Amino acid sequence: MQFSVRVLVLMEFHQFQTFIAPILQQRPNWHVVAVAAEPSDAVRLARHLHPDLILLDLDLPRMNEINAARQIRTVSPESNIVFLSRESSAMVVRDLFRFGVLGYVKKEYASSELIAAMEAVFQHRRFIGSGEASHELADTGESPTDGHIREVLNEMASPWREKPLSPPSHEIQFYSEDAVLLDRLSGFVEAALRAGHSAAVCATKSSRDDLVYALQGRGLDVDDLVRRRNYMAFDAAKILSAFTTGESLDRAKFLRVLGGVITSAVDAARANRPRVALYQECSSLLWAKGRDETAIQLERLLNELVNRHDMDVLCGYSLIYFHGEEDSHAIQRLCAEHSAVNSE
Repeated sequence: MQFSVRVLVLMEFHQFQTFIAPILQQRPNWHVVAVAAEPSDAVRLARHLHPDLILLDLDLPRMNEINAARQIRTVSPESNIVFLSRESSAMVVRDLFRFGVLGYVKKEYASSELIAAMEAVFQHRRFIGSGEASHELADTGESPTDGHIREVLNEMASPWREKPLSPPSHEIQFYSEDAVLLDRLSGFVEAALRAGHSAAVCATKSSRDDLVYALQGRGLDVDDLVRRRNYMAFDAAKILSAFTTGESLDRAKFLRVLGGVITSAVDAARANRPRVALYQECSSLLWAKGRDETAIQLERLLNELVNRHDMDVLCGYSLIYFHGEEDSHAIQRLCAEHSAVNSE
């Protein structure tokens, strides 16, 4: 049985009908829930509809692609974005990938590449279609993650930078592919659960769903763990909003909200000296919105929590949100808040 994929399109309606609709009809389970001709309308619709996929036409008049991508990621962080354009430089592609866009297709190749791009992006995989941007990135040997960022992360992850891994730990995992994160995360959670400890996860829906499948594949009865409150999962955006006041984090609310989660998890654990494994994407959501300082502040608050409770923390950051030398200093500060830095 096929499941329905909901698609929002930002494009002039006539062009959608004549150009895009016939292509999308190749997938009967893909349903276009709305077509908007103005970026502001697309942002509004994304906020209310939370579609699975969003297709953006960058050639519209008054289109500011960076602002549109940023705003859409803010109001609907779980929607995956593909963009279309007649022409686009590698620089524009990198910038858009930094703000959460996963797919790029040049319009002249849409008939042959759009379906593949949308399928890849729906599975949270990056897709760069044919054209100048693809060639530029290939010629430099780079993905949309800048080579300079790789150098910085390699330096931060070198043995002389690592702190002792004895509990409590607060580790960061940078990843270029979702499969890398899932393997690291499922191992992190499984180890805690099999030792009689508890696990708490604050992540996007896609990450939570993928983790459940991975844990079941490792032989864990997730439903039973949930019933016994040994495994608890929360929406990262909702948890984040619970201790955010305006653009700032409320320290007291943070300690109360996440501290309460940790206390409940410890109470449910069966081990003689119960611990909690916490995985969180709240700070990554902040970074994706360009709020670097707030993300670092959240990591500092997590260190406070680690010092108060018997717990281990893993933080996941997709490398698509990091770009160029301008991010290198902030990355170093971000890594400094962690006991170990891992990058793949």
